[in-house]
Amino acid sequence: MRRLSFRERESVSIGPTGQISELEAEGIAKLSGCLPPGALAWGHRALKFGPFCGVLQTEQLAIEILPKIDHGSDSSEDMRGLLVAMLARAGELGSKRVGEASLGQQHSHLLDVFIEDFCSQVKSALRGGAIARYSERTDNLNAIRGRLELTEHLRTNAFDRSHLLCRFDERSIDNPYNQALKAVLRILLGLALSPRTQAMVAAFLHRFVEVTDRRFRARDVDALRFDRIIRHWEPVFARASWLLTGLYPDVRTGDAAGSALLFNMEKLFERVLGLRVRHACQARAGGHFSVGLQSPMKHLAMSGFHLRPDITIQTGNESVAILDAKWKRLDVGEPNSGVSSGDAYQMNAYANRYRCNRLALVYPASVDCQPGKVTEFVLMTEERPTLEVIAVDVRELAFGSGIPVGIEMLIPNDLSTRTANVKGSSNSLS
Repeated sequence: MRRLSFRERESVSIGPTGQISELEAEGIAKLSGCLPPGALAWGHRALKFGPFCGVLQTEQLAIEILPKIDHGSDSSEDMRGLLVAMLARAGELGSKRVGEASLGQQHSHLLDVFIEDFCSQVKSALRGGAIARYSERTDNLNAIRGRLELTEHLRTNAFDRSHLLCRFDERSIDNPYNQALKAVLRILLGLALSPRTQAMVAAFLHRFVEVTDRRFRARDVDALRFDRIIRHWEPVFARASWLLTGLYPDVRTGDAAGSALLFNMEKLFERVLGLRVRHACQARAGGHFSVGLQSPMKHLAMSGFHLRPDITIQTGNESVAILDAKWKRLDVGEPNSGVSSGDAYQMNAYANRYRCNRLALVYPASVDCQPGKVTEFVLMTEERPTLEVIAVDVRELAFGSGIPVGIEMLIPNDLSTRTANVKGSSNSLS
């Protein structure tokens, strides 16, 4: 199996002299119907990836799709570490700490990163012991256990005084929970690429040697219920369901097995930015402000046209600032610095409906667009709201702490600054 690394939005040539063969492209095509809309686009003897990162695996290929950041190093190792750090920051990698994401995982294929992360979650949960269930059994024993079934004992052992017929509760790890974990681990063992990852999965499988082999699908895992005693296992099974959904057997098309674990980078960037803003508001404003992610929802019309800002800084019911994350490259040489009219209209709708005069469109920084405020516009409506255009360093967003450069002026220090506007050179959109 060939292992390849590409970048999001990268075009890949197909053919005898291309980056992938026609047979390999056919394997991807069989999988494409199970992928998110926009993940792939087919052209003449070419394939273009959309704004998604993660792994695709066919019978012939193991492909990792990495972020494309036009700011700083663009090596596969650095981009892999950046993606892992962003996933960790967004809570998509259960047990990874952001500081570790750039170290041991930089040289591992992304599929192995996801598998090892699941193993780490299982390891942490197993510190409290495997999930055990008690079942009632009746057996003829040499010593009493539980309670003696006297009537049945006299009938069964009338001529054998060496045995006692007992009814007792027996503890067993052979239950649907551990059967599900074993099923997932067996699948991961077959998919792991590096010897180290294979050995890690095999070691965990050995812990479940007494557990019955069963085939599980994602919906079977989702049907499991968790009481107070085993509640700490719930995130592990949520991750197991996610892996089953992406890896096996739900994404099978025709005769070819396929695997897909993809992350929408637009949503991931939005999530990481929102969590950093939320943390900064909590640290800076002493809890006076709340940060809504994809909230609060309002309607533009009486009974339709939902509005959901990416990030809303609020105090009570008042919206102090609204930010929208844009996972695309700014071109400062273009009219309006490359900000699309549609994005400006959207922010104007937020300003009017949420009665908010501080607005920002946030983009990844690039070589031509350094971190910080790029420009600002005064929207020519009654309240004259300010729309700032900001570039943030994605690496700092993933690995850093504190307030990202360019965002600090949007985060109020206290209640007295909630209506402040940044004054300076500005443009007007009319």
